[in-house]
Amino acid sequence: MWMHNVACAVMMMPVATGILQRLPVNPTDGSARAATPINNFCRAVVLGVTYAAPIGGMSTLTGTGVNLILAAIWKSSFPEAKPISFNTWFLFGFPLALLIFLALWVILCLLYLSKGSSMALAAYLDKAHLKRELDIL
Repeated sequence: MWMHNVACAVMMMPVATGILQRLPVNPTDGSARAATPINNFCRAVVLGVTYAAPIGGMSTLTGTGVNLILAAIWKSSFPEAKPISFNTWFLFGFPLALLIFLALWVILCLLYLSKGSSMALAAYLDKAHLKRELDIL
């Protein structure tokens, strides 16, 4: 919300892909059925990062360049009207962005995460595994 959405997406994608590269490409038992939850999780994370950046950017006036352009056009087109300030934009944009973000989360969970996916991902996303990876770094 507080930085430009493109800069946020560019900064967060390497973090997300770095975490996702630790997940196995091929399952250990050789079945394609075990690979599906991991592949779907990877898709959900990448789509989540790329969609969350513009959703967060619409929350504040400085989050997206288009918001600033709208505020400038509003000020020049309607000089007698109250200008769009950071607070008024936030009161409009944040609740809307929160609703859209929750809808995105529900859609990604419904499309890409099945009931059995938590068991397939549990071995790679538990705290002990992440602690081992941090110690290796």
